[in-house]
Amino acid sequence: MGTEGYSPALLVKIEYAGANEGSFQQASAALAHLAEFSISAKHVQRITERLGRERVGERDREVERMKAGRLTPTHAQPPRVAAVHLDAGKIQVRADDGGPGVREPHWSDTKVGCFLTYAAPTGDKDPHPQPPKPFLDPPRVMRLCQEMHEVRSNPATHPTVAKAPRTRRAHRRKAQGPTRLVRTAVATMESVEAFGWMVAAEAMRRGFYQAKCRAVVGDGGNWIEPLGQMHFPEWEQILDFLHLLVHLYAAATAAYRGRAQRAWRLYERMLRAAWAGRVQEVEAALTEQLQRMGPPSTAGPPDEPRQAVADTLAYVRRNRQRMDYPRYRRQGLPVTSAAVESLIKQVNRRVKGTEKFWVRGGAECVLAARAAYLSEDGRAEAFHDHRPPGRAAGCGRLRPAA
Repeated sequence: MGTEGYSPALLVKIEYAGANEGSFQQASAALAHLAEFSISAKHVQRITERLGRERVGERDREVERMKAGRLTPTHAQPPRVAAVHLDAGKIQVRADDGGPGVREPHWSDTKVGCFLTYAAPTGDKDPHPQPPKPFLDPPRVMRLCQEMHEVRSNPATHPTVAKAPRTRRAHRRKAQGPTRLVRTAVATMESVEAFGWMVAAEAMRRGFYQAKCRAVVGDGGNWIEPLGQMHFPEWEQILDFLHLLVHLYAAATAAYRGRAQRAWRLYERMLRAAWAGRVQEVEAALTEQLQRMGPPSTAGPPDEPRQAVADTLAYVRRNRQRMDYPRYRRQGLPVTSAAVESLIKQVNRRVKGTEKFWVRGGAECVLAARAAYLSEDGRAEAFHDHRPPGRAAGCGRLRPAA
C-alpha cells in the first residue's frame, strides 16, 4: 500500500478510469461496477490530477534535457519512416479562484502532437497515383468537411453545419496511405513555444531525428510553420491534404453557389491536380474564377463567395512548397492528417463539452494522462512500474494532526 492509501494496482485502475472515461463521475461509476470499488468522483479527480501532475513533471524534465542537448533516443535502432502530425483542438476553461461555481467560462485551445512510424516503402514508384475514392464521392466529401469543422469548432460561437446525407455503404473504406506502425501522443494547453519543445523532445526520444525519411504534417496554420522551422528545419514540411481538400471544396462551392454540378467539376479538377502535385494548375483554376467573379469587396461579409475563392488562392500560394505529394508518397510519408484528426477526437471525448468547465492546471494534468494512455508504446503502464510510493493525493489528506 502506498501513502495514498491504495495499492499500486488500484491506483492504475483509478487513473485509467479518470483519464479515459467521459467524466470523473462516469469514472467513479465504472470503478464501482467493474472493480467493485467505491470511490467518489471528487477523489477520482484528485488522484488522476495528482498522477497527471507527476507525468507533466517527467515530461518537463525531458524537455529540459532536450534543451541542454542531453536527451537521447530510447531505442538504438531508429525508424525508417517517421512523421510528426500537429494540430489543435478545443477545451472550455473557467477561472480557478474564488468559491464554488463556474466563473468567466471561455473556450481555449489544446495543442496535440501525433508521432507515428511507418513501414518503409517497397519501391520508387508513387504507390497511389490516383486520389482516394472517398475524396471523389460527393456525400463523403461533404461529411468529411463537416467532421473536420466539428473537431475544431467552438459550439458556443460557430453555427451548425448542414448535415451531409449518409451513404448506403455499411462502412467507409480507409483513405490510401502508408502502413502505420507505432503511435505516441503529446497534448497540452501550454504556449506554442513550450509545445514546440515538447514535440522536439518526444521526437528525440523516439529516434525520429535519425530516421531516413521524416516529415512534419500540418494544416498550414501560422503557428505550425515557425515550430517546424525551429525544431525540424531539415525535415519535409507537408501541407495536410485533408485541409487542402476542405479549402478547395469551399472555393468551388463558393465560385458556383447554387450550381452543384459545376461546383463539383471545378472541385474535382483542382483536387486531381493537387493530388498529382500540379500546384500551378490549382492556382490557375482559382485565378480564373476570381477573374470571372471579380475581386472581393473589402466591405463584403466574411462568407462572400469572392472572398472565399481569394482566401483559398492565398492559402495555396502560401503553402505551395509543401504540396509535392507524389514525392512524399514515394518516400513512404503520409500526406493527410487523418492520424492527428482521429487523435484529437479521442482527446476531445475526454475534455471537450459544453457542460465541461476546466481549471487550466487540472486540464493539463488530465491531458498528460490521456496522452499517455493513447500512446501505443506502453508508457502509461511503465510510469506506474517505476513510480515510487506517492504522498497524499488531495489537499490535506493524511495531514499530521497539530
